Amino acid sequence: MANKKSGRAGSIPGYIYALDGVRAVSIMLIFIFHSWQQSWIRYQIALPNGKNLINLDLIQRYGFIAIDSLFVLSGFCLFYPVARAMFGETNPITRKTFYKKRVLRIVPGYWLMLIILLFVPALSYTTYDIHSASDLFKHFGSHAVFLHGLSSKTVGSTISTAWTLPIEVGFYLIFPLIAIVFKKKPVPAFLGLFVISQCFRLFCAFNLGTGTEIQAIPLGYLDVFGIGMLSAYFVVYARNKLDMSRLKWFMTALSIVCLFAVYHFIKWMDLNVVSGVDSVTYFRWFFREILCVIFALFLFSATFSIDLWSRRILGNKFFVFISAISYSFYLWHQNINIFLKKINVPYTTVNPVMNDRAAMDGYVLLGIVISLAIAVVSTYLIEMPIAKRGLVGYFKSIINGAKAAPQKIKQALKNA
Repeated sequence: MANKKSGRAGSIPGYIYALDGVRAVSIMLIFIFHSWQQSWIRYQIALPNGKNLINLDLIQRYGFIAIDSLFVLSGFCLFYPVARAMFGETNPITRKTFYKKRVLRIVPGYWLMLIILLFVPALSYTTYDIHSASDLFKHFGSHAVFLHGLSSKTVGSTISTAWTLPIEVGFYLIFPLIAIVFKKKPVPAFLGLFVISQCFRLFCAFNLGTGTEIQAIPLGYLDVFGIGMLSAYFVVYARNKLDMSRLKWFMTALSIVCLFAVYHFIKWMDLNVVSGVDSVTYFRWFFREILCVIFALFLFSATFSIDLWSRRILGNKFFVFISAISYSFYLWHQNINIFLKKINVPYTTVNPVMNDRAAMDGYVLLGIVISLAIAVVSTYLIEMPIAKRGLVGYFKSIINGAKAAPQKIKQALKNA
């Protein structure tokens, strides 16, 4: 008899442990990248002969690739329930339910952060006038309706990392339509998305430039989400049509090979500059699909790997925790980094501040601690309760709790 699942595994149908590991590691890589951007600290452990025992330099400088892994993961998670319904594992999800879940997952914590930034401008990357109606409309209005990606002046002006949300939300809007085609012809559907996105990226690169506002247009990421959808389809297909139990060790080895492939792709990026174009732009606009295929192959292979790898390592409790708070942590961490630098915490008189190694070490540590604390509060006190009860049910529970509080306090004092 199979072991009884508990926690998240028991509450989510068809739970795949490896997804937590991918999401957690991706979020940590993004934090490492952004903290490097702000501090310029390179974490290395040198040997007496001058060589490095540990050198995180490449990981720090190229942690942004985890953005694409999150998009691939998003495509996987969106299509996974659809694929399960295709093979009779579960009932289909209605379009209304799909959109309701997406709204409850994305909007509450995001809007709460916008409200906080409205009253604490120092948390934002851009300086704006809270007394100016035009400034409020430009920065907060565009962010509130996920249209801030249309202009370089607003794309990251309030929530620094929110440039990815117009991409996510834009894909959510058209996902049910894409899913209809995917259910009939998964591979041709993906190839269609690839052609559309690659043509768009090439057009932008040669005609419009490669600014952040261009990068925030969903059309350039259809294939990235699509490769995640394709991976989800093949996971469910293999589970229902093939005997994957005999391939556990092979799949484990394949998923580990994928990790090495990602590392060597980063090294390739670091060495290649073409016609004066930096490797980051070169990757994002011409070879994004290579890395996304590796990510998708990792998701597929890790799903069918041995329990030690998929559950104990990728699905360990720490990764599950980080995965659970990942959305809020992602939203907040860079703004916290910006705020700490603005108020000079940890305090230093060195100019430029990056030359004070002790202060920058403290800055990185403080940034992650504060970001984690805020993410925990936002996730467990706001996002999860709203997702479970709905907005009306959430506020009713708060009101009922407030009404019952005096009686509970009185009873506690009496018992004491």
